[in-house]
Amino acid sequence: MIAALAAGCSTGTPTTQTPALGVTTESASPSDTGTTSIPPSPSPSPSASPSPSASPSPRPSPTATPAAASCPTTYALPDPKRPRLSATVSFSDGTVTGTERIVFTPDLAVSEIVLRLWAAAPRPARAGGGIDIRSTKIDGRVVTPRRSSPTVLRIPARVAAGRAVTIDVAFTLRLPTGINDRFGHRGTTAWFGSGLPLLAWERGRGWAVDPATAAFAEASTSEAMELTSLTVRRARGLNVIATGVQVSEDGVTARFRARSVRDVAVAVGKMRVAHVPVGNVDVVVGVAPGLADSPLATARELARAMRVHAARFGPFPYERLAVAVLPDIGGGIEYPGAVLLGKNQIRDATASHEVAHEWFYGLIGDDQGRDPWLDESFATYAEALDRGTGPTYERMTIPSAGKGQTGRPMTFWETRQSIYFRSVYIQGGVALIQARRAAGAAAFDNALRCHIRRNAHRVTTPADLRTSLAKLPAAIRVLTAAGALR
Repeated sequence: MIAALAAGCSTGTPTTQTPALGVTTESASPSDTGTTSIPPSPSPSPSASPSPSASPSPRPSPTATPAAASCPTTYALPDPKRPRLSATVSFSDGTVTGTERIVFTPDLAVSEIVLRLWAAAPRPARAGGGIDIRSTKIDGRVVTPRRSSPTVLRIPARVAAGRAVTIDVAFTLRLPTGINDRFGHRGTTAWFGSGLPLLAWERGRGWAVDPATAAFAEASTSEAMELTSLTVRRARGLNVIATGVQVSEDGVTARFRARSVRDVAVAVGKMRVAHVPVGNVDVVVGVAPGLADSPLATARELARAMRVHAARFGPFPYERLAVAVLPDIGGGIEYPGAVLLGKNQIRDATASHEVAHEWFYGLIGDDQGRDPWLDESFATYAEALDRGTGPTYERMTIPSAGKGQTGRPMTFWETRQSIYFRSVYIQGGVALIQARRAAGAAAFDNALRCHIRRNAHRVTTPADLRTSLAKLPAAIRVLTAAGALR
């Protein structure tokens, strides 16, 4: 995620150029030409103390990170017991009505199911956004949940470790207008990210109930899920840009699916659409009415960044990258296989930054409330290597209150929002650049590729990164000094 103001610091031109792509049209379909491919991609989860609502396990966590000495040759596969999500949403002006079903197999015994309601977070709520829960069921039985805070829904349910439970929720979203956020609508254009009630589980740990943030930032956590079906209904004549591969479309109802994603984003509107193939990945861009952005130029820049990042970190982890260029948003907001983008964001490093998040947050996840640097610093690092902006970032001054504090949680930055960007994005990104320099670029790049492969489809922690860098003490020293490895 990067705000427009923050993106203003990300200036410069790419130092890595990609040859012009082949024949591309407004309706071109993906081809098998190119360099990026979809890997076999599941894995263990971190070991830590369980949350109060999860019973501790007497055994070591089955998801402990393997020793850094072993480097997988491909991405770890998604957990076969990952949650399975199916959802249906219907857009009507500024309202979305929806239902979802989650089949969840906890690895710890639980006494409740916790869903996060991010539409009720401070930023959308201030502009009139929100979410109403119409009904909840556990294994087909109606139950009464409680909201312990605006974004935390607690549903009573005693579930033993290893037993599958089915959760059904019916909800209504109210989309605000005129706010720079993941929820919004303007005219016939409407969008949401993190709009579905989100299962807030971290394997080996328990429920993630980090407080919501009022900043242009995230505090969410979710395991990678199989999106078995996402059905989007809207008025005829409106396009749909959404997470996953589109499997059907009749002009009113579109359906999508995805093998392994942590969250979902959807946008509808009378958009101008372009496709660019990158190997067997389809980059699709929809530009909302009234915006001058070229969908084709935007798709080409995203494709260029995708090729650069894939060459450095490994194959692009999704079958499709769906991007909606929207009014009111300044900067970009990342989702696995999807991005909500503001206007004119290919003029700076924002597009590259958001594509980098498909590896850092999408493929290897993190608790964004607890460890925001694990995705934001890494995305900044990736776009700095891509765009050649590292020297500019190294010259930037870090506020004294943020020096050495890169690894702090969002609760720390909540009262320090004005210094969050420089203290986490810039300080953390620079620390990674300097760690690479200290350890040697080849050794650092190899260790990071092994880290990504080993931890694919997991929720990672700074301890996992430290393990992956164990043979590079010079890099660890640099990251520790920045407060990233606390």
